[in-house]
Amino acid sequence: MKKSEIVDRVEKMVTAITDEKGYETVDVEYVKEAGQFYLRVVVDKEGGISLSDCEVVSRELSEILDKKDPIKDN
Repeated sequence: MKKSEIVDRVEKMVTAITDEKGYETVDVEYVKEAGQFYLRVVVDKEGGISLSDCEVVSRELSEILDKKDPIKDN
């Protein structure tokens, strides 16, 4: 699967979560840095996002990613 396809799929997944919570999906990146691939998701909300907000999104997204497994790499 191409990196752009992975980003599109993950963006749909995270946007479903952020829309439900009243947050905004700002950016989704799947990039290679220092020989490792990283999935980076940026979210925000009016008044600013907190660490606990990020934790909620991260946990929910992790569960979905574990089930749907769109990224074959570690």
